[in-house]
Amino acid sequence: PTEAEHSQTLIVDAGLDFLATNAAADRWLLQIEMFDPHEPFFTNNDAYRARYPHGYDGPVFDWPGYQKVTEPQGQVGQARYEYAALVSMCDRSLGRVLDAMERHDLWKDTLLLVNTDHGFLLGEHGWWAKSVQPWFNELVHLPMFLWDPRTGGRDTRRGALAQTIDIAPTVLRFFGLQPPPDMQGSDLAVDAEQRGLADRLVVLQDHGQV
Repeated sequence: PTEAEHSQTLIVDAGLDFLATNAAADRWLLQIEMFDPHEPFFTNNDAYRARYPHGYDGPVFDWPGYQKVTEPQGQVGQARYEYAALVSMCDRSLGRVLDAMERHDLWKDTLLLVNTDHGFLLGEHGWWAKSVQPWFNELVHLPMFLWDPRTGGRDTRRGALAQTIDIAPTVLRFFGLQPPPDMQGSDLAVDAEQRGLADRLVVLQDHGQV
């Protein structure tokens, strides 16, 4: 199989087709769920792997178990290199979306939010994957960036807490809709002080354990 046949590429292809079809329309929402970077770590393109040369010559190790690390360091390193190659592929896919935003002149009236749901341990703290407590930064300090034409803010980094529960109220208000009273989260277009987040308490819960 080729990179063009990779599930990530096909998903982005479908998203770009939607943008091309609906660029002139109004009041639509597109979610491009690439699933990557996710195990197994593969790209179908050795050019990405070539960016991360290493001397490992053992069996392919691109799908670590959700468990403590027991593999030798060389094998751990190989998994990290495969992951890095897949992240590079994700970067290219994101670039294709950004290019489409530019090509269709969408920046003036289209909100763009890029984030992920969780991190992944690649041997840090002696563990693989995500099902381990305490919640280390590698698992919960997530990448997220936002372009919101309501504010036009760019090239800034906020220190205020932002969470995935903020996405829904942000999208609703962007479309001029009022979030329901019981919806958690805040509109990310509003400054942290106005949102009352300066002293927000964070509680992480999973499977009944806090």
